[in-house]
Amino acid sequence: MFKFKHLSKAERSWVLYDVANSAFILTVITVLFPLLSRNIAAGDGYTDSSFVSSTFMYITAGIALFVAVISPIIGAAANYKDKKRKFFKFFLFMGIIGAFGLSIPGLSWITLLVIFVITSVGYNSTNVIYDAFLVDVTEEENLDSLSSFGFAWGYIGSMIPFFIGLIPFILVTFGMLDGDKVIALGSWDFTVYNLSISFAFIISIVWWLYWSLPMLNNVKQTYEIDEEYSLKKSLVSLGGLFKEYKKYKPIFIYMLAYLLYIDVVNSVIRLATTIGSDLQVSDTMLLAVVVIVQFVAFPCALIFGNLTKKFGAKKMIYYGIFVYALTIYTVYNINGENTWLMLVVAVMIGSAQGGIQAVSRSFFARMVPRERANEFFGFFSVFGRFAGIFSPFLLAVLYRNGVSVNNSVLTLLIPLALGAILLSFVPDLKKQ
Repeated sequence: MFKFKHLSKAERSWVLYDVANSAFILTVITVLFPLLSRNIAAGDGYTDSSFVSSTFMYITAGIALFVAVISPIIGAAANYKDKKRKFFKFFLFMGIIGAFGLSIPGLSWITLLVIFVITSVGYNSTNVIYDAFLVDVTEEENLDSLSSFGFAWGYIGSMIPFFIGLIPFILVTFGMLDGDKVIALGSWDFTVYNLSISFAFIISIVWWLYWSLPMLNNVKQTYEIDEEYSLKKSLVSLGGLFKEYKKYKPIFIYMLAYLLYIDVVNSVIRLATTIGSDLQVSDTMLLAVVVIVQFVAFPCALIFGNLTKKFGAKKMIYYGIFVYALTIYTVYNINGENTWLMLVVAVMIGSAQGGIQAVSRSFFARMVPRERANEFFGFFSVFGRFAGIFSPFLLAVLYRNGVSVNNSVLTLLIPLALGAILLSFVPDLKKQ
């Protein structure tokens, strides 16, 4: 299905993992889990929508914090011979097994959230190693194009299991199936609505597992420390990075800038459905938004990567920041009478989301010494995960204190502006 004949086997396998995991982030994290969580919470007696939304935001922030703490340790340990693939495999199956747990209908809201935490830690930790594998599978001159190619095909590839899995849910949404109808399976009773979501979860998880196999079989660790692994050595190596701060000063400044602007990108991905629902956007409109984002993001991520060769990574990142600023301002102006603006938001997000993520990753990969790529990508993940903490936490606090959704979202302009300012102090590597 995905041949990519112009790529080597290792490059193709690396790209296919983006195809694999994007189905999970789209179907489960972005679209259906927030809806399922809200539905089950209401059934368990949690009827305050602001409480349910803010709780999910706090949990999202907590997951990001935990992964941020463990990522440097994972990255440093992955430097050692044969460790990168082992860590990748461990966290991959942690995420997949947990994801199958999410698909079990009839769970209580609290149980569902606990399993969601386990799944998310596995998923996010796997991506720490996956990003670090970029330097193992391709040459420096191909970093931007391959990174963008991965994101692009991740977007379009994820639509296949998304559409297949969503068929029962769409039938429920348009009234062709009675979502409130209860089906008895043994001593358990399930609604058709919840079963339709479970079906979509299973399709996306099987897709995730299947397209992960090339990555497990064909991608090898090229840059490694040929010594026996020990936790002490890993921690000492991490400490050494901080001692060499002046040597790697541009890298650390870039990571701070990345922390701030990618905070908004991550928040839009994870909280889009929650925010849209709170803005009175219908489920049908939210599904349309997701589809538009995916289809627009596919060509735009490829174009983004090609334009980087002409204009340099920094200018393209600035373009992405500008688009997200416009997006936030548009969301700020949405109310119950003009929810069609969400379609405009979808086009804007799609034009920048994959590109800014891809170029940020490849720009960083070009900056770091390859023999220490795992350690640096561990820290890169720290900053990326902390970027998933600030905005959800801030929005949750504002929600709990009665600030409107529109005004809460407007505060996301702050990290965007600060990230843009810090980025100006990072040298452009276009000609280096």
